[in-house]
Amino acid sequence: MPFNPSLLTEKLHHRDYDFFIFNENISEIIFNGDEIILKVIRVEKSEIPDFTSFIISAMGVSGSDECDMQSASIISSDQASMQQTITDFQTYWKIDLAIETYIKGDIQHIYEMDTDPSKKGYGSEISYGIETSTSFVYFFTHHFYY
Repeated sequence: MPFNPSLLTEKLHHRDYDFFIFNENISEIIFNGDEIILKVIRVEKSEIPDFTSFIISAMGVSGSDECDMQSASIISSDQASMQQTITDFQTYWKIDLAIETYIKGDIQHIYEMDTDPSKKGYGSEISYGIETSTSFVYFFTHHFYY
């Protein structure tokens, strides 16, 4: 089901329906000697009923609060645009994120996400939410701040 911003707002008002994401569903990979961090959260659809519930839980696990979630930019995208963004990012940082290893099933919906649209990303941050036929995936990169 495509993402609906009004459903996100409604679900944020009823946080007692959040879902717990176990550590085994979270992968964190560090590249370039602590310079770039990739975090991937992947959950089977059988564990969480819809994409909006998944995004709220995944953003919560990643450190976002309700204000971050409410003001997040979640824009529909396509596989070609996402792949180009990932390719450009990998070329710039000279790393291989291997995102495809986390995506199981046929991709149904892709959303480019930005939890703080007013903040400049400095080229070290990309973030996507993906719904496949079998799972939900949220991945993002960030810079390690010393």
